[in-house]
Amino acid sequence: MIEQRLNHLSALMDQMALVMPRLMRSSCDETDLTPHQGILLRALEERGPTSLTELRQSFPGAQSTLSELVGRLARLGFVQKKPLPADRRTVMVAITARGRAMVEQQRKVMRERHRNVLEKLSSEDQDRIVQAMETVAELFGRAAAAVQNAEKEE
Repeated sequence: MIEQRLNHLSALMDQMALVMPRLMRSSCDETDLTPHQGILLRALEERGPTSLTELRQSFPGAQSTLSELVGRLARLGFVQKKPLPADRRTVMVAITARGRAMVEQQRKVMRERHRNVLEKLSSEDQDRIVQAMETVAELFGRAAAAVQNAEKEE
């Protein structure tokens, strides 16, 4: 039974990956930011100053890729990197006022794109899509927490 669910989930995720960019496009279209840079900026806004080590745990992938991502955001003035006074080997990354302004611009753009999507649907379908996204976010959040807990136990 799980194999059927896996196949169906994979097909749905592929379908979403094809449809979502057409509906939403990146919130970074009007900027020179990549979607990953936008995600990182929003995460820093939410979390506050965060060490590169903590960011690596939240954003898996090549260490050099994250360093390049943070470096580019720093060069653009969206984040600031500072060594931690107590341990100069630890680099803290914090969003700047310019970065916060960019996040706000991205939110406005995405809100308009979401409006354009919802306006194409009936009131009932609007409720359904919001409810479905709530469910997906909750379940993926729960699954991610379970994976993270299992990794800690290893």
